[in-house]
Amino acid sequence: MNLNKLNILLVIGVIVLVFMNVQVSALGITPGRINLNYESGKEVSGGFTVVNTENKDIQVVIVAQGEFNQSVRFSEVSFKMSSSEKEKRIQYNLKMPSQLSPGPHMAEIVALEIPSKAGNGDTSVGATVAVVTQVNVFVPYPDKYAEASLDIVSDTPGKITFVIPVVNRGKLDLVRVRANVDIYGTLNEKVVSFNTNEVGIKSGERREIAYAWNANVTTGTYRAVATVLYDEETLRLERQFSVGKPVLDLQQIEVNDFTLGQIAKFEMLVENQWSEEIKGAYAEMEIYNKQKEIMADVKSPTYDFLPLSKKLMVAYWDTGGVKEGVYDSSVFLRYGAQSTQKDFKLDVKQDSITAIGIGYVISSKTKSGSSITTILVVGVVVLILINLGWFLVLRKFLHRKKE
Repeated sequence: MNLNKLNILLVIGVIVLVFMNVQVSALGITPGRINLNYESGKEVSGGFTVVNTENKDIQVVIVAQGEFNQSVRFSEVSFKMSSSEKEKRIQYNLKMPSQLSPGPHMAEIVALEIPSKAGNGDTSVGATVAVVTQVNVFVPYPDKYAEASLDIVSDTPGKITFVIPVVNRGKLDLVRVRANVDIYGTLNEKVVSFNTNEVGIKSGERREIAYAWNANVTTGTYRAVATVLYDEETLRLERQFSVGKPVLDLQQIEVNDFTLGQIAKFEMLVENQWSEEIKGAYAEMEIYNKQKEIMADVKSPTYDFLPLSKKLMVAYWDTGGVKEGVYDSSVFLRYGAQSTQKDFKLDVKQDSITAIGIGYVISSKTKSGSSITTILVVGVVVLILINLGWFLVLRKFLHRKKE
């Protein structure tokens, strides 16, 4: 049996032991990753530390896996650590193969805790498998070759920074590296375009190009398409991002044709300030008594909001037994995992309910007052008349042009 098969069987055996046991010990390793540049036939030496995190007596075995499992040698492959020994340093030696294809290559160094026999006759106590170090070896591509990613940072409200880390993976230096970034909206319309700064990158090095954008646009989801230009080559990157977050805003509350002791119909004008549809939203209103206890909890049906649209949400409150007075109240607009809260006061009288905000009036309604529905209908009629007027003017213009 060759060394490869022996290593595989050892790893499989220990993993099986992990699932057979109720106790699992903790074995730590540092560092977690080592990156190396390829040089044909070169020998590389380094080390890693095994940590006894539970301060107990353990038996540890070190195994190499992956492309370089035959090329890695360790200062120790099996050792014991006492409860007083917190860490142990292990040295390794890696000999690079004489030939490797361009691109990334990887090996894994695995630390295995060998299960010990328990004193009460049990066959085993526990086992731990830990990938201690990933050894990454990169073979440069011939000529010019770049790798890049697109990071989008929005720590400051209204400002979004596009950061593009670029790594030169080729054998030749890159003289001019920059990127053009196009931003697209939800309808795939181009919103804006801009260019990053320009840099030069030597072989094997990593540098960043970036641009800070003042996002004076409607809140919503956008798509960034970055074209990285390095000398005569190009690289395309794409990523979605959001400006702001989905928001439903309570703009007005109205109660019409009300008599105390009857059921009050609350019409709540709500605006979707997000450039995408919000589905399954509902309003929940809590009304509190003088002791700040909830005396009524009413809920609207669910509504779907088109992008950047307004809609009436309706909820009903049975005012039987309610006395005239001013009551604290809160409306919660709930949609998905988010909610918007607005607090105000309800001035309840015999024939009217007035919703008063903190320091301002949200709405004041009586039987003779105009309703939100009427306002919306009038607004729609006005828009229709304006569009009709434009249509007639355009038709007259086209008719004259034909003559």
